[in-house]
Amino acid sequence: MAETLLWVLPLVPSVTALAMLTTRKRRILSGLDVGGSAVLFALTLVLAREVAAGGPRSIGVFRIDDLGLVFLLLLVVLTLTVSIYTVGWLRQAVAVGNMKAESLRSYFALVHAFVATMVVTVLADNLGVLWIAMEGTTITSAVLIGYHGHRHGLEAAWKYIIVTTIGISFGLFGTVLVYAAAADVMGSAGTMSWSAIMQVAPTLDPGIVRIGFIFVMIGYGTKAGLAPMHLWLPDAHSQAPTPVSALLSGVLIKCALLAIIRFQTIAAAACGPAFAEEVLLVFGLISVVVATPFILVQRDLKRLLGYHSVEHVGIVALGLGFGGAVGTYGALLHVVNHGITKALAFFAAGTAIARYGSRDMRAIRGLAAVAPIGATLLMLAALSLAGTPPFSIFVSELMVLRAGIGHGHWVAIAIFLVMVVVIFAGLLHHAGAMVFGEPRGAGRRTEAWSPLLAMLLLAAIMVLMGLTIPASFDGILRRATEVVVG
Repeated sequence: MAETLLWVLPLVPSVTALAMLTTRKRRILSGLDVGGSAVLFALTLVLAREVAAGGPRSIGVFRIDDLGLVFLLLLVVLTLTVSIYTVGWLRQAVAVGNMKAESLRSYFALVHAFVATMVVTVLADNLGVLWIAMEGTTITSAVLIGYHGHRHGLEAAWKYIIVTTIGISFGLFGTVLVYAAAADVMGSAGTMSWSAIMQVAPTLDPGIVRIGFIFVMIGYGTKAGLAPMHLWLPDAHSQAPTPVSALLSGVLIKCALLAIIRFQTIAAAACGPAFAEEVLLVFGLISVVVATPFILVQRDLKRLLGYHSVEHVGIVALGLGFGGAVGTYGALLHVVNHGITKALAFFAAGTAIARYGSRDMRAIRGLAAVAPIGATLLMLAALSLAGTPPFSIFVSELMVLRAGIGHGHWVAIAIFLVMVVVIFAGLLHHAGAMVFGEPRGAGRRTEAWSPLLAMLLLAAIMVLMGLTIPASFDGILRRATEVVVG
């Protein structure tokens, strides 16, 4: 059953995308969108139960273990909530002319094609297929970033293509080097399979693997938004349609992190864990430090959230760099917590931008007076992003901090704490001004039900993960941590 699902899962969004090309009616498209996402979600839950009961499953070039399951669960949850959010968002976008009714089917088809490429990325056991799938995400998401067709969107899409394609070329070279190291030991059979390479990883040439891992860090780190390769991210996240921004920040950059983690496990086995951890630690610190001043001076709401992605990807890298069971568990938990919170933040930002007709935070004032539920959810997302208890991100950040202290990385911890405090103050200043400022330029009107439903679902998960981690998910995270640390 589980092996069959490994082939079925990528087909679900692919078939959904093809079905959407057969109609132009918005209601049917929205129904297919939500229905396809719900089927993907349900099948993933079945697969998760099978993996929990019987361990990793594989068929052909696809494989699922608990590490991949963490990312797959995040993907399907956000895909479903994005579909629910899109129902109401699309109605407003068509009404104001941001989306053209005659082009909706291509938009929906591209979104599900994008989801299909990310599903393949998560399930890929073959490192070559992993690289091809990551390139596939670039092609589908680039069109979506520039979908509105205005100058800034097209410029952002072009920058995204150029930067990530150059970056992913480094990833390809790193993959080839790891393949060469594996071929020396294994011959030609199975040398692109991650699971097969892991069985012989301690015998690989450490010199070749070190060079390969550095290229992989630059290549997939570019797609993940790690500084200083992050130049595409704020533009792409700010110019894409709001549902696409949520997928880019919540899922896509996490898929690139999964690729890095796969190669990290190979490097740790071949060279010892210290080398890979030091590389991740450096990139993580750079990302947190670089993001901080841009967060403070930002005026564009969606660009602000884009720079927060750079910061939080850096925090994941720090957790992996601190290493050990606590650091790795904290990093994986942060992947999920940030994905949920950032999607909520983009949803809330999208509703505020639609209401005020501007992404300039100086124009968005008094949101609590005109959209009290949306304002509350925006504030909750901001508090979580700032690392405030009892929200989910506080828990994972605390675990990363604990791992750093436990391993004596005092300089890194000091820099991390200073940046977090500064970002905390800056983010709450921005969010407080938008929510509680003097109302201007927007009247109070009914808040659409489907965006509110999607945001409430994500907010519930965000609060739950801050108060307690469900036992079943904690088990997945623990087993995923064992995959990484051995």
